[in-house]
Amino acid sequence: MVPISQKIYALKEVWDMNFNKFPLASFYHEYPFLIFENLVSKEECKRIIDSLEDDNYRAKLIGKGLDEEIRKTIIHKPTPKIKEFFYKIFEKVKKETEDFFGVSFLKGSEIQILEYKEGGFYKCHADNASEIYKNGVLVGYKEVVNRKLTTLFFLNDDFRGGEIEFCHLRFFDGKKVIFKPKAGMMIVFPSHGLFAHEVKKVKGRRFTIVKWWEVI
Repeated sequence: MVPISQKIYALKEVWDMNFNKFPLASFYHEYPFLIFENLVSKEECKRIIDSLEDDNYRAKLIGKGLDEEIRKTIIHKPTPKIKEFFYKIFEKVKKETEDFFGVSFLKGSEIQILEYKEGGFYKCHADNASEIYKNGVLVGYKEVVNRKLTTLFFLNDDFRGGEIEFCHLRFFDGKKVIFKPKAGMMIVFPSHGLFAHEVKKVKGRRFTIVKWWEVI
């Protein structure tokens, strides 16, 4: 394994693959990603979830035709109110995130609201690249979209399962790197293949706001 922070290692066979690993935080941080907790209250998060089911909710569902062998997700297009909610949260963490990764934010994608209903999941994937296989073995990642940093904000935690596992990362003792979402938490991590991740099968309903960023 290859150390990429004080507490987290990358699998050497993935580290050695020839794909763009920018950005990457300094090795001297405890972790190679950022986790912000309690950015807003559970009550504020619940109001956003409730707005998705309100009769006046005008946003359309997007992402039709998803391959349910790979992911089982409902994608909501956000209303202006939800956008305002997200960007107010993001401003709280923007400067610290730029300093942590040594980057400056440029433009980003439209935000999405991901809803995982009972049995929802997302197999291991990178946010900016497709996997390259040879004889059934992963040999690399090919960047297909200009995403450099991923911001995930969790709206609820009243479900079972739904953990995020970073597929190619390990703790020093070899244990998998798995995080249980909490309402009001944001995770920020690089979008490239080293941080490929999966969402474990959900029991209940899980809501997340996601946005991808270009940085320099």
